[in-house]
Amino acid sequence: MKMMTTAQLSDYLKAKGVRPSAQRIAILRYLMENPVHPTVEKIHEALVHDMPSLSLTTVYNTLNCLVAADCGVTMLTPDSRNAHFDFIEHPHAHTYCRSCGAIMDMELGGALSGDDCRGGFHVERVDVCYRGLCSDCYAKLN
Repeated sequence: MKMMTTAQLSDYLKAKGVRPSAQRIAILRYLMENPVHPTVEKIHEALVHDMPSLSLTTVYNTLNCLVAADCGVTMLTPDSRNAHFDFIEHPHAHTYCRSCGAIMDMELGGALSGDDCRGGFHVERVDVCYRGLCSDCYAKLN
C-alpha cells in the first residue's frame, strides 16, 4: 500500500461522501498501513497515545462509517467474540485459526473476484473466511 498524505486521505474520504476528521483520517491511515486485521481495541490502543481524547466509541463509530461508505474497509467476524477490520486493496480471502485466533490474508486464486461480472451479476465485494488451524497450531497437535 502506497503511503497517502493527510490531504490525499481527506480527498479520498470526501470522494466517498465521508466528512474528513482527524480521527477518521488517523483510523483509515492505521488500517492502510497496518494490514494486521485489528480489533476496535487494538486500533484505539495504537492511536490513543497521539490522540488522548480518542474514545473506543469514536473508533467503533468511525469504523462503521468507513464500512458503510464503502471506503475499502471491511469488518471480519471470524469468531463470535470480536470484530476485526481490514482495508481491502484487492479482493482476498482470510484464514482464521480456531486455536490461536490468528487471521491471515489468502489469495483467492481462480475464485470469483471483484472485477468479474458473471451471469449479469457484478461483484462489489468478496467475503471468504476459511476456518481451521494455522501451521503452528496444527504442528503442535501432531
